[in-house]
Amino acid sequence: MSSRHRPWGYFDQSAETGPWSASRAEIDARLRQTVDFAVERSPTYAELFGRAGIQAGSFQGLEDLGRLPILTMSDLIARQEQDPPFGGFETVPAEEFHRIYINPGFLWQPGESSYQQTSLAEALRGGGIGPSDRVLNTFSYHLWPYAHMLDESLKSIGATVLPTGTGNAFMQVRIMQKLRINAYMGTPSFLMTIAQRAEAMGLDPAKDLALEAAVVGAEMLPESLRRRLQDKLGISVRQSYATVYLGCLGYECQEAAGLHVPQDMLVEVVDPSTGQPQPPGVAGEVVASNLNPAYPMLRLATGDLSMWMEGECPCGRTSPRIKGVLGRMDQAVKVRGTFVHPWQLDELFAARPEVFKYQAEVSRHQDQDLLTIKVEMMEEVGAELALRRLLERELHEFLTVKGQVEVVPRGTIPDFHGKILDRRNWD
Repeated sequence: MSSRHRPWGYFDQSAETGPWSASRAEIDARLRQTVDFAVERSPTYAELFGRAGIQAGSFQGLEDLGRLPILTMSDLIARQEQDPPFGGFETVPAEEFHRIYINPGFLWQPGESSYQQTSLAEALRGGGIGPSDRVLNTFSYHLWPYAHMLDESLKSIGATVLPTGTGNAFMQVRIMQKLRINAYMGTPSFLMTIAQRAEAMGLDPAKDLALEAAVVGAEMLPESLRRRLQDKLGISVRQSYATVYLGCLGYECQEAAGLHVPQDMLVEVVDPSTGQPQPPGVAGEVVASNLNPAYPMLRLATGDLSMWMEGECPCGRTSPRIKGVLGRMDQAVKVRGTFVHPWQLDELFAARPEVFKYQAEVSRHQDQDLLTIKVEMMEEVGAELALRRLLERELHEFLTVKGQVEVVPRGTIPDFHGKILDRRNWD
């Protein structure tokens, strides 16, 4: 079925289609300013950069980028434990932030600073969402920052937000019907759930819903799933690649030919072992910088693998493009939009001495992620069902992801096993 769609738009057409050299020069200037500010105001950056021989005024911008150490999420966690809540990366007093967001694993993030990032707004416009649209935002508004970041970005482009959050597909379908919602934001799997629920209600999603565009993220988007969603709903589906600490690192335009790097983002693809930049066509780890003066994240490693694409995009945008997320550097996997790390499982089961071994398994069923935790017990348990329910509740509370617990016989989980097995098939 052909998709309904208005003309594709831009957030800042002159910048997005102008010479990339001009955008790069602006990023270069902002990077120098941010590094100098961080050295002067952030105790953590003063320490880290001081070790690298970087002082205020000595950093030369992009040509010196390789001198900055690469940060990891483990670094953030360790620093926040030493210097709560933000690890000393902030350059203003913590009290100046209006909000503290809670990411999985109790990783704190400041919110509501005066800095206005435009990367997500650019991604939404590139993905087909524009002024006066009514947009269903199905990302969770509870604890995490991402839904709020999208909310502010939609405000900046003049769209109206329906902050529905996750779950309750029946109600979401009714809201879409009654208010003629024409755009969607959320995971691709939940969009499929909405379409299937509409069909179960006796509706034809393509005819009885007013959807025209969807910008999805936080999960992989196999082409087979994109085709099914577009055919079933009669819309365009485009993806964005974002992290809460950095913003949007790449987004699809109407051509769906790779992910454009937004104008205000500094993105690298580096050799994981050396930190040196990779040429186009060679896979490496995505490292990116958020130049927020109040809470800069400079050269934060995402753990994602990608590669630069060659050539120009037919859409007219001149920004470089990455191919998309090709895989992960570590064992962490993203389940229904949330990263699950091996260390989180270790911390969860550290309080359960009755558990001998444990292993997480992620699979796919009807376009939905399924998380199963297999556990071997030290001894046979009598009330197995009650134990499973208890562990499932603790799992959900700690990981913020629902999963099933399966008690298996001793010897089922092999020695030297991986903590997380990803058995999903992405076509």
